[in-house]
Amino acid sequence: MKREDIGIGVGLLILSTWLFWYVGRYRVKEIYGYGPDFFPRVLAVMMAILGLSLIVNALLGNSLKMGDRIDPKGFVRMLISIAICIGYLILTNILGFATATFLFLFGLMTFLRQKGILVRLFSSVATAILVWSIFRYFLVIPLPEGLLF
Repeated sequence: MKREDIGIGVGLLILSTWLFWYVGRYRVKEIYGYGPDFFPRVLAVMMAILGLSLIVNALLGNSLKMGDRIDPKGFVRMLISIAICIGYLILTNILGFATATFLFLFGLMTFLRQKGILVRLFSSVATAILVWSIFRYFLVIPLPEGLLF
């Protein structure tokens, strides 16, 4: 798996470099000393660091061994999780960000068998409100409001 880790690490470095360059082309409009390119550039730097650490770990011989096969149940669960994510993107425009985010998180945690309905409810509500607040008040970025709000 050493060769695959190096290849993926190089791919992440290339992708993060391109992303860092690409978001620099966003229209410059600073709100609080940062513009719309700030958060994507932070993510690009983090992706580059992770890609570099993947390469270093592979060169040091710390790569995981390749599994024999893909578990069919796990593969189906992954596909269903991706379908739930796509449904979330569609629901965001219909129901609004906060409502769709709550339903998405609660539904995904239920599908992935997170124990305790109170934990699922509280964490879904808290995460939806926290992320909405960050976008609304810190980043000053409008989010889809949908039909409900």
